[in-house]
Amino acid sequence: MINHYRISLLAAALTQEAAMAHAYEHSGNAIMAQVSSENAMEELRKIALELGYSFEKLPLPALRAA
Repeated sequence: MINHYRISLLAAALTQEAAMAHAYEHSGNAIMAQVSSENAMEELRKIALELGYSFEKLPLPALRAA
C-alpha cells in the first residue's frame, strides 16, 4: 500500500535539495552543488522504491578527446 504522506515528505525533501543544488551552482560553490545533487538523487531513489519501482544509476560514458 502506498503511503501518500511519506511520498509527500520525500517529494518535499527532493524539491528542497534540488533548489539548494541550483542555488549552490549559481553561487559558484561546485562542491556543495554536487552534494545537494546527490542528496536529491537519493530522495528520488527513495520515492521510486516507495512506489515499488527499482532505480539504478547508469554510468556516465567517458569523454573522448576529439
